[in-house]
Amino acid sequence: MKKVLKIAGITLGVLLILILVLPFAFQGKIEKLVKQEGNKMLNAQFDFSALDISLIRNFPSASITLEDFWLKGAGEFQNDTLIQAGELTAAVNLFSLFGNSGYDISKIIIEDTKVKAIVLENGHPNWDVMKPSADTTDTEETPTESAPIRIKLQKLSIKDLSVSYDDRQGGMYAAINHLNATCSGDFGSERTTVDLSMETPSLTYRTGGIPFLNKARLEADMNVDADFANNKYTLKDNTISLNAIQVNIDGWAAMQKNGIGMDMKLNTNEVGFKELLSLIPAIYAKDFQDLKTDGKASLTAFAKGILGQDQVPQFEVALDVKDGMFRYPSLPAGVENINIAANVKNAGGNIDATEITVSPFDFVLAGNPFSLKASVKTPVSDPDLQASAQGTLDLGKIKEVYPLEDMTLNGTIQADMNLAGKLSYIEKEQYDQMKAAGSIRLNNMKLNLQDMPAIDIQRSTFSFSPRYLQLSETTINIGQNDLTVDSRFENYLGYALKGSTLKGNLNISSNHIHVNDFISSDTTTVQVPETHDSTTVSSSEAGVIRIPENIDFTMQANLKEVLFDKMKLETVSGVLTVKNGTVDMRNLSFNTMGGSITANGAYSAPKGVQPHLNAGFDMKGIGFAQAYEELGLVQQLAPIFSGLKGNFSGNLKIDTPLDEKMSPVMQQVQGSGSLSTKDLSLSDVKFINQVADIVKKPSMKDIQVKDLNLDFEIADGRVTTQPFDLKLGDYTMNLSGSTGLDQTIDYTGKITLPSGGIGSKLGTVDMTIGGTFTSPKVGIDMASLAKNAAEQALKGLVKGNDENGEETKEKESVIDKALNLFKKKK
Repeated sequence: MKKVLKIAGITLGVLLILILVLPFAFQGKIEKLVKQEGNKMLNAQFDFSALDISLIRNFPSASITLEDFWLKGAGEFQNDTLIQAGELTAAVNLFSLFGNSGYDISKIIIEDTKVKAIVLENGHPNWDVMKPSADTTDTEETPTESAPIRIKLQKLSIKDLSVSYDDRQGGMYAAINHLNATCSGDFGSERTTVDLSMETPSLTYRTGGIPFLNKARLEADMNVDADFANNKYTLKDNTISLNAIQVNIDGWAAMQKNGIGMDMKLNTNEVGFKELLSLIPAIYAKDFQDLKTDGKASLTAFAKGILGQDQVPQFEVALDVKDGMFRYPSLPAGVENINIAANVKNAGGNIDATEITVSPFDFVLAGNPFSLKASVKTPVSDPDLQASAQGTLDLGKIKEVYPLEDMTLNGTIQADMNLAGKLSYIEKEQYDQMKAAGSIRLNNMKLNLQDMPAIDIQRSTFSFSPRYLQLSETTINIGQNDLTVDSRFENYLGYALKGSTLKGNLNISSNHIHVNDFISSDTTTVQVPETHDSTTVSSSEAGVIRIPENIDFTMQANLKEVLFDKMKLETVSGVLTVKNGTVDMRNLSFNTMGGSITANGAYSAPKGVQPHLNAGFDMKGIGFAQAYEELGLVQQLAPIFSGLKGNFSGNLKIDTPLDEKMSPVMQQVQGSGSLSTKDLSLSDVKFINQVADIVKKPSMKDIQVKDLNLDFEIADGRVTTQPFDLKLGDYTMNLSGSTGLDQTIDYTGKITLPSGGIGSKLGTVDMTIGGTFTSPKVGIDMASLAKNAAEQALKGLVKGNDENGEETKEKESVIDKALNLFKKKK
């Protein structure tokens, strides 16, 4: 017995030692493998702060944990964090660590993780980080020391996972936050039962700007018979809860050669009208438990057939509500007589065979009835639409049926319109086949939101006809901004149903518009963990003004005052054409900065393309000081304007991309122009002050310049000027060169000395101006000066001085005087 205990004790001790020692023995090997495999597969940056190996946590398997793992994209996503994880743990078969036959992973644990998926407007996704297949092939053909990784998963555990999907091209956004889930089964076998349990307090989905789900609660418990050999998955016991709705799904789905086969049915025996209301974000978020409801409701859905590239299964979704009502006990009124019959169905095969019907959608809001009916057939090939709306909505009554917070709303919407016909009728201009009549009127609408400017629409009328939609009598006030619009839109049904081009003519007038009120400054940032160089990354376009590619507008503008950034524009008038994502300016004139400007050119900003400006400006009587104060371009490229007084005229052609704040990308600005002024005052210009000190003329520091003409070019972040004359009292300075974004100066020139005295002996003197605007360096070419002085002296001697001694004295006198003139003051 003692011998058995002794052997057992020794064995246990050895095991304990192995459990403590083995992790250190294999840690370096595993860490090398992870980085080796990652670099082999990924065209992206990734790293982790630590790799930990434990034989205790999931004994007898070894637990390998990556701490503070992050993965950043490549190319245009090189500053975007795709994955940021607190801990990623994999349980590996202990015996597979020995040798190079491979590593078997049986369990994965994901904790405290954020995944941020983005599709840019150009269609590029940020998760495309795998190296091309050619690279993979080359890698496979080249023998390596790394062993393969085999997934023989038995359990997946997720703790606090947040995932967002932002499709900027398709206008869709989805997010799931703080997800906890477990999934178990023998995924290495041919068939297993998968047990899935998950819950999240926040599921959001919106598309086309419409929020269908907003922080909805989702819970699911599902058992799935997974037949991996035949790629068939059969749903067994399952319960899915979305807010107050609880459903289960019967049926199966299978991967087949021509698509995904399925036969599924949604069971909603316990769904009533109140549960359906929980899907409306605004209602579920406000005292839902206290909401009183009545009426009958049903929701059914099924899908049977093949889902393939050009094929859809037979499916139908039906919602019925009869005599519905809801009311908050604390409010005086409710919404009554709610009757809805909505149906989406397809007999199977072509998606174009889908039929959508809503008839009726009726309700009475605080005593005001409203009725809507609509149907769409052949939605893909040639949408066949029928729609009607009648009734009055008193917006001021909403507060009587729904608890509004930090918000007041008033006004009425009166609808009486009918539409019927096919889109092809409009495209072929067969307007006699199309029925479109009636109007929607908005009167005295006032909306006040906390921390937002008030919105006041005195009146607005949409009038429908087969040819066009007329927007008239529209006056809008947003805070201190006012806008009056009179417009006509053609192909409005094609635009609404298929996204085809909307054509329009608009007349816009205003007394005051502050453009900055409508440019968002919000940004979304992601902080890369401290294990890597800390960088804050912006993933929004902030204030970029995008131009839709499917509108074709001609706009006549007449605006009395427009404020943009620091600029104040007055009496703005001209024609703007909007087409293919570009705004063309035609003789757009305005008064600003003490003078006037006429602009012609184009601003282009379609989806997925960096905004671009290519324009020409004709300027008259613009103030130097005002241009410096109001234009960032001038502050960076011509800071000398800060010390100038007077006005200038001229022209400027500019071609530049714009950043997310709608400012020029200075290093890429290209342009040219000319500037002229007849009355310019210079004071406290540092390099002029240095010249005045060198020639010992303090009066040159504050001077008046007449008739200055200047030609310039802008390229690669520098402004280059052609030679120009600058009259400084009795002196004339001829300069040419460039200034840069970094405030550097690189000028060369000549000073023409005043006639009489030493000036008549020297004529001109070469000079350079370098350094920066704040710390300039003026240099005189002393060798050239001495040579010039000698030449001038000799010319004088040739004319009549024959005494050798007098020749030498005259020559030396001229040189000494010249050098003394340009000695700097100590």
